[in-house]
Amino acid sequence: MSEQAIYGDTAHYGLELINRSGNGALPVGEHDFAEAMDRCVLVDKTMFIADVLDADASVVVCCRPEGFGKSMNLSMLKAFLERPAVGQVDRGLFAGSKIWEADGGRYRDEYACYPVISLDFSGAVRCGVNVVGVVRDALSGECARFLALLEAPDLPRDKVRHIERVARGVASEAEVDLVLDILIELLEIACDEQVVLLVDGYDAAWLGRAGTRDASGGDLAELLERVLFDAIVTAHDSLRLACLMGEYPGPAETALSLRGCSYCMSTPLSGCCDRWFGFSDDEVQALLGHAGRGEFLDDAREWLEGYRFGGFYCSSPTRVIGFLDRGCTPPVRADLYGYADSLSRAVGDWNLERLSTLFDLLEPHGYIEVPLCLGAIVSNDACVDDVWTALYLSGFLTTDMVEEPGNSARSRALRLPNGELRQAVRPVIIEWFECAAEDVRDVDAFRDGLCRGDEDTVRRALRRILGDAEAGAVEMDSPLRYHLLLQGLCFGMPGYANPSSNRKRGADRWDIQVFPTGRMLDVADTLGMLDERPLVTMNMMYDPDVDALGLELLAVQALLDIERDGIDEIRVPRPGVGRMRWGFGFDGQHVSVVCQRL
Repeated sequence: MSEQAIYGDTAHYGLELINRSGNGALPVGEHDFAEAMDRCVLVDKTMFIADVLDADASVVVCCRPEGFGKSMNLSMLKAFLERPAVGQVDRGLFAGSKIWEADGGRYRDEYACYPVISLDFSGAVRCGVNVVGVVRDALSGECARFLALLEAPDLPRDKVRHIERVARGVASEAEVDLVLDILIELLEIACDEQVVLLVDGYDAAWLGRAGTRDASGGDLAELLERVLFDAIVTAHDSLRLACLMGEYPGPAETALSLRGCSYCMSTPLSGCCDRWFGFSDDEVQALLGHAGRGEFLDDAREWLEGYRFGGFYCSSPTRVIGFLDRGCTPPVRADLYGYADSLSRAVGDWNLERLSTLFDLLEPHGYIEVPLCLGAIVSNDACVDDVWTALYLSGFLTTDMVEEPGNSARSRALRLPNGELRQAVRPVIIEWFECAAEDVRDVDAFRDGLCRGDEDTVRRALRRILGDAEAGAVEMDSPLRYHLLLQGLCFGMPGYANPSSNRKRGADRWDIQVFPTGRMLDVADTLGMLDERPLVTMNMMYDPDVDALGLELLAVQALLDIERDGIDEIRVPRPGVGRMRWGFGFDGQHVSVVCQRL
């Protein structure tokens, strides 16, 4: 059953596929709407144009994670509104789409009417290149594109020369800062029509700056504010509309509010435009049916569905198209490198207790309850420092609690959206613990010895890991830290699912279970896999005041408690064979282990 059906969100959104080309190719890696229309099958999201044109404000800001169609929607908006520089208007591009017939066809009155300035700053984030260079290259490219329109003799020649210098790449920094103002002014005069401004990745300076400054020492966020937001305010009635796309709403809300500019904000919490970013369950089903893969709908739901934007549950279009493109097979590690690498950068400097939040998120129905700061920011670093908001806005987490979108003090339960993100978290945890140990072979030895019942191997490996500075031997002063360490080291055991912990059931529950699984998540997970994999149950006890003999007795008592408390009195899931019980004793500096194979 789909998320929409579970939560009663089954409203029909006018599903329609557009297949102008007739060949039904998927838009893999495609972000240009006009080109995609000529050779691909698309889900009809054209009513996004109506929402933007009908917005209460002339500035519309749409924030969604990467992969949810921001660039495609912005390109679609450009294709609908832009007046062609030469030749006739192609009125067949949108013929048959929902926007063309909507409201008696009234939106056609604005079709191909306006000069459209289109700026793409998103490359600064995707490619990791210099933000200043991306901003100035985008401005230079647009200036060059419009030079042919600025040849009218009645235009101010000094301002035209300003545009020419920027187009040639010989303008000063001050001239580049002012060029958008001047370009809007000249286009309005030359075309005798208001101008449309479209910006993709407007928040690139905040996402990609990493403390970098431009040649003059100015902050990159301030540079983009001067170039972009000052121009929006100055242009005022010269703009029919400005549509900005990004991930972070805070920078735009701050800049526009400080300048007294009215705007319409669409965030993942708000209902504005919520239907036009992401694929609904019906849309995924239609694409699968079109490709002759309708039997894979349940797999698509498990792996991809689960995001909620406003009142709309959806899947990432990029991930759905990727799923179809690889033949509807589950993702392997190579498919998740982008997710895992981004998440690794976010959690790389976390301590053990903070990292354990990822353990909780991987539990069935796991969540973390925190407030989300989506509004105006006081400083450029505010949103970056709020890691949970950053992970939410980046699409790693989602929430069903979307009420009161403007209330930043309200705590919201954040969860992993789907199976694909659960898969992406697994290698991040594995990598963290492998990096925490001085020698990754100790981690491999611990995992191997654990499922084979080799006490000596487990004891030696764990002692070395405890002694490594990154594992925090001097900070391991509570049972919780040892428990988290044991659980974290169990991620990545070949042929086993993620470890499950009972620590949330009470302060005295320090048991962990690792279940064998027949569902291989990745080829890498099968390397070194045992032919017979037992159900592994671990229990631990901690006492900083015991001697060497007492330490051994702690491990024995922890082992006996597994049977006494009935911790592993469950049927061993297939393909598991037998049970492996482990008792661990810790005293703050040393460890003892004992094993029982049943």
